Order: sequence, then C-alpha cells, then structure tokens
Amino acid sequence: MCGILGGNLFKNNDDMKNGLTSMMHRGTDGNTIISFKNNMKLSHNRLSIQDLSKAAGQPIPSEDERYWIAFNGELWKSTFKKFDKKLRSKYNFTTEKSDTELLLYILIDNIDNLESIMNEIEGMFSFALYDKKEDKTILGRDFMGRLPFYYYYDNIGFVFSSEVKGLTESMDDLKYFHIDKGSRFNSKYKAEEKIKIVEPGTLITFESDKTLEGYKKSETVWFDFKPSPFDKKHLTGYYPRTEEEFSLYENEDKGIDYYSSEFKRLLEEAVDDEMIADVDICTILSGGIDSTIISYILSKKLKKQGKRLTAYVVNVNKSRKTKVKDDLYYATLAAKLFDIDLKVINYDEIDVKRKLIHSIWASETHKWTQISPAVIQLALAWQIRKDGFKVVFGGEGADEIFASYGDVKRFCWHKPIWYHQKRVNLINNLHKSNLIRTNKAMMYGGEVELRTPFINKKVIDFGLRIPTKYRDDKEGTGQRMKYVLRKAFEKEIGSLDTELLWRPKKTFQVGAHSDFLKKPIWKTKIEDIFEQLFIEKNDNIEIRELLAQGQSGHNRGSIAEITID
Repeated sequence: MCGILGGNLFKNNDDMKNGLTSMMHRGTDGNTIISFKNNMKLSHNRLSIQDLSKAAGQPIPSEDERYWIAFNGELWKSTFKKFDKKLRSKYNFTTEKSDTELLLYILIDNIDNLESIMNEIEGMFSFALYDKKEDKTILGRDFMGRLPFYYYYDNIGFVFSSEVKGLTESMDDLKYFHIDKGSRFNSKYKAEEKIKIVEPGTLITFESDKTLEGYKKSETVWFDFKPSPFDKKHLTGYYPRTEEEFSLYENEDKGIDYYSSEFKRLLEEAVDDEMIADVDICTILSGGIDSTIISYILSKKLKKQGKRLTAYVVNVNKSRKTKVKDDLYYATLAAKLFDIDLKVINYDEIDVKRKLIHSIWASETHKWTQISPAVIQLALAWQIRKDGFKVVFGGEGADEIFASYGDVKRFCWHKPIWYHQKRVNLINNLHKSNLIRTNKAMMYGGEVELRTPFINKKVIDFGLRIPTKYRDDKEGTGQRMKYVLRKAFEKEIGSLDTELLWRPKKTFQVGAHSDFLKKPIWKTKIEDIFEQLFIEKNDNIEIRELLAQGQSGHNRGSIAEITID
C-alpha cells in the first residue's frame, strides 16, 4: 500500500512536497518526485510489502524509459501465476518479484487493449501510467475500488492523488466538501465541488491536445455492476431492473449445502490468494462472524507454516459495568478456540475525543457513521505497526454481499428483487464508504495495509448469484441473516462453539463502544472540524504539522527529486 500524487498543474516541487508530506503515512520506505517536460510530475510514497529491495522503489520506468508507473496496492498470487513467467521471458525486468513492475509490463504488453486485460488482473490497486513519448497519462482503479483515488481536471491540465489532502495541501485554490445528501454542505457547496473520484473499474486518460493547447480527458468503463441495458444473454451485470430479468438469477436452485460449501471454498481460496507478502501478516478480530471466519481461515493456513496468528481487538471503556456480550467477549472466545494470540487495545472515551480531529483528517469525511469506527481503527493501526506488522486482514464486505443490515431487513426482505438490488447497490457503493474509510484510517494510524478477501472478485461474483431465498434461515421469514456464510462454517467453527458462529449482528462502533459519537452535539462537532480542515483550510501551522505526522507520529521522510529529460 502506498500513496500516489501527480499531474501537471503544480506550481513547483515545493507545493507538491506539501501534498506528498500530507500523505506520508501511506509509506515512508521511499518518497520520490519525478519531474518530466510539459510540467508533468509523478510522485510516490512507498510502503514496501512485496519485494522489499531498493530496486522496487517507485515510480518505476520501462526499460526504454518511455513508460513510468506509480502504483498503490497489491497484485495477488493468481496474477503472478498468470502473467509473471510469460512477461519475464519477453521483457527485461529489473526486480525479482515486484508487483509494480509486473503491472507495468502487463499494461505495456496490452497498451492497445487495456479495457480487456484489466478484467484479468486480480488484486487491489490504483495506478498512474505515464507515456512520456505521447505525453499521455492513464489512471486506473480495480473493479471494487478498494483503494482511494481522486483527481481534478480542467482543459489546461490535471492532478491526481491517493487522498484528497494530497490535492488540497498542494493547491491553494482546491477545497473539498464531500457532498452528502444528509449533510449541511449539500446545498451550500454542491456546485463548488471540483475534486472527483476515479470510479472503480474505470480507466481515465489525459492526453495532450495541441489544437486546444491543453489536455483532453476520456473515460473507459471496463467493469460495471449496473450496466444499462441489462445483459440478459451473458448476465455480465448484477443489477436486474425487472422481475423478468431478476428471474434469470433465480432460475436454478442447487440447495443450501451447495451454496454454503462453494462459498466456503472460494473464500478460503481468496484468503490464500491475498496472503502474498514479504512481511508478516496479522488480523483484526472483532468477534463478529465476518472477522471471526477470516481469522479462523488464516489461523489454519499459518499453522501449516508453523506460525501462530496474531489478532487485535479494541475495547473502549474497559472499566464500564455491563453484562453485554460485546466485541471483546467474542474475540476472546474465538482466540481461545482457534489458538490465536489476541492483543487487546484498551481505549476510553477521552482517547476517542482526543483523536477526533485525527480521524476526520484521516478519513476525509464528516459522516459520524464513518468517523466513529475510524477513531477505533486509528488505535488498531498504531498498535499493529508498533508490533512490527504492515499487513492486516479484515472482514469488510460480507455485510454487503449478504445485505445483512437492519434497514434492509425491515424494508427489502419481503420482496426478493428489492433484496437483490439492495445487495448490489451496497457492493457498488462500498468504495464511497467503509472500504475507503478503513483504508485511510489504517494507513494514517500506522502505515498498515488492510486486505479484505470477502470482496475478492470470485467471491463477489458467486455471492451475488446465491438465490435470495437463502438470505436467512427460513427463506425470507427467519431471524438469522448471513445464513449461507454461517452454514458454510457450521461443521468447523460451529462444532467448537455455536454461540460464536450464530452471534447476533452488531455494528463495529456499537461493539467497540464508540457509538456515543452519534449524539447531535458530536455530529455537529464533527462537521465543524471537517469544515475547518477541508473547506476553510485552517492554516494553523502547529495543527498542520501534527496532522501531517499521522497518528503514530511519523516524521517527514526525505523526498528525493529527480528530473527526466
């Protein structure tokens, strides 16, 4: 996991350094700015996870230095199996196992057919590929949008960044409003929002246009959850708009045993695929069914390697008097059953309040539903990195695949097509909420990369095609949501403890006890702080310095500056 910043609208390198420094928490294993002709600049904050050598530092050029890539993310084992040997026989690689260089040559080898090849790349990623010869830049993002990616464009030029602050801190006139229908900023600032997101499953090209003396922008969608019209013949989309289209998803029922066992197989394969790393890995174990299952799978795989899994849980207000079975209770139970080394991070409400400004700065949002878990994740990341880990696994995505939210059950459960449409919408919008907040918070808290096997492409594809009758334990009239997932591990986890497997759902903030931030007084305070940081752009130097260092107190790394003719 890393940070990307680039474009041709920066006034100078000093301004760009401000943006790169504001994202230094995304990687301090190498920080570089490359300057080209035509004012184009490409910079990178590196968090080394695959191929720790200096040769794998970024941006990485092709052998003839025509193409340069800045990459944020990881390519999974399956992508290496598919492409690595073939491309190494064709191109002169300068690294032994860098996924960045592998991606570079995948793109170069298919430069005239990128839309097609993108569907064959398994991983979580955003990238910027610069063609020096043509003065053309291509931005890309994986099909789910696991990693944040933003840009600003006008006819004169463009800039792009892994985080919003990379743009707002390097360009004086750029502000960010994060327009949300329910916020007070919607009507006031909607027309002023200039910062856009690179949509998941999309390629954006900025190409020099000499006739206009500027740059033209084009966009190609290579993956779409909701294509219109719906492809009845190939079922390449997931979003049926009519009962007739929906029936295509329901025309076959292989039974609960098939769907549970197949989902289990695909999820275990996804975990294995995403375990690729040259550093140690750990897991978040909140005690919820999602993180419990991921932790269980990881613990089994690591035991085969002679290793013991380390897991982390946050406990807010350890001295509270309550008999409620919360995250700590279930995490402790799971750790004992699976022989996991559980690290408990104790926090209190004062800690949460003190870190409120950090969590807003990290998450780049004013929604309390995102800030309340982000505060906890900052504490998680800080301890995880302090203990020497760079990679952590989590259970994000399962709630979306199975649409296991209270409002969905109240309003959509009774009509199967509504339920199916809702789960597609939840998956389709993950890049706007939980996924991105978690990524930003974990990186800011301690330079820690989060991996989420539930949203592996094969798992998503199978999960969204499970007949809706299995949305609970009684074909739509039962009480147990995520029935297929629970059933999948009934013989293994269920044989150890049925309470753990069938635990009632609780949100992360409720389970960790940071949900007090939903009170009106705190909602207002969160919006006030966001406005000061991203709209008014408070220029308090001490606050800016504090925020730039990140939760774990990273110092500014030295930034290398290189000019390419």
